[in-house]
Amino acid sequence: MKIAVMAPGALPDEAKKAIREDLLTIAEPGTTLDVFDVEGKVVVAADLDMKAQAAVVLAREIEKKGFDAILLDGTCDFALMAARSAVRIPVVGAASSTYHLVYQLGDAFAVISVNDQINPTFLRAVRQAGCRDRMTSMRSLKRAFTVPMASPPYTPDELEEEIAEIAKRQIEEEGAQIIVVAFTLLNLFVKPGALERLSKRLNAVFVDPQAIGFKTAEMLVRLKLSHSEREYPLL
Repeated sequence: MKIAVMAPGALPDEAKKAIREDLLTIAEPGTTLDVFDVEGKVVVAADLDMKAQAAVVLAREIEKKGFDAILLDGTCDFALMAARSAVRIPVVGAASSTYHLVYQLGDAFAVISVNDQINPTFLRAVRQAGCRDRMTSMRSLKRAFTVPMASPPYTPDELEEEIAEIAKRQIEEEGAQIIVVAFTLLNLFVKPGALERLSKRLNAVFVDPQAIGFKTAEMLVRLKLSHSEREYPLL
């Protein structure tokens, strides 16, 4: 099967290559993938809302190229409804697939955001997934990630440590059992195995939205399922 990963902002070629290589380590035998991006910046929440039209055009191109599913690669589910109404192949939101899986892992989850100016869209994705009642909080990193970025705001060790500090408060003060790091590009900025180390260190479940979204896309293709035409009639 062929999976298309659609990023909400312009990515350099080396980032696309890294995403492909990372996801192929968990892909089913025979699965191939490619990474596409919707041009433009991602600095504040409104930047994501303005990408729907471009996402529709790109989704149609991807379907014509013979891809079997599309993963919207952002923990905001940008342009999800518009993209689903543009194509008949499955369109998976990394956010909604993650939050629905989280419900199978525990009763309470918390979110760590990498840019507080994008929090409105992150929170909207939680509400649209119907999962707000089990979220204990959404807390942000002190230094924001944006697209594009001149340089990463953290070293890999600094980023892992700040995630640990925020998650520790969410676990101990709020009772969170699962931590969602709302950053599908996380693996490009931390050392390998970061989420596993954090899970062991804090005795909580840390989940990777990009991996969950990708495996959900594979599952839907394998089960020959896609979104309802009654809910998402073609544009």
